[in-house]
Amino acid sequence: MPQAVLNLRRIEFLAGLPMNAAEELASIAEMRRFPDGARVYTQGDHVPGVYVVVKGGLKVFRTDGRGRVQVLQFLKVGDCVGEVAVFDGASIASSAESHGETECWLIPSAPLRQIVHRHPEVAEMLIHHFAAKVRHLVTLVETLSLHSVPERVAQLLLEAHESHPMRSLVEFQETQEDLAQCIGASREAFSRALRLLTDLGLIQSTFPVVRILDLGKLQRYAKG
Repeated sequence: MPQAVLNLRRIEFLAGLPMNAAEELASIAEMRRFPDGARVYTQGDHVPGVYVVVKGGLKVFRTDGRGRVQVLQFLKVGDCVGEVAVFDGASIASSAESHGETECWLIPSAPLRQIVHRHPEVAEMLIHHFAAKVRHLVTLVETLSLHSVPERVAQLLLEAHESHPMRSLVEFQETQEDLAQCIGASREAFSRALRLLTDLGLIQSTFPVVRILDLGKLQRYAKG
């Protein structure tokens, strides 16, 4: 199976594409490469399609125009962005920068919409995909509005731990500044929260590596 088709099928709502449809999309997808820190698109742009990460990652964020940044998500290989703008026709509500040397397939908007219209099973998977994005944003709003910075840091540690639940070590690829922007805090507040969690005996931090010392207590602390 061609690599381009495999890359497309990594996307949740395209995983069930018939082979002919997957090959059709792969044939018109364009490979785009970005050096570390390059702007992929800017909040308010009309993006030409969906970006699928096949190498590196994307930092997706919003800014208030006064220098304050809220990171919405760090996208990894197999993740995509731009699908909301593709289907509602509006300008995109976020900006994105490459995180490391990054390669993305760009799937043009019009052919993707046509394929979704022709294949009801893809439309149904797309609905589930959008529902998951809504749940993610609802959780983000709850985290920012109802929890203290140390509680948000504890939640961040637990989310990272979920990918390797049998290990007590969590290692971040992002900087403290990046992670602070994920939880609506300053880098200094993020660092203070790590020290507090260390003083409470919940973790041992030699950032970017953090050892979880008491998972149960950390989970209770994260809930407030």
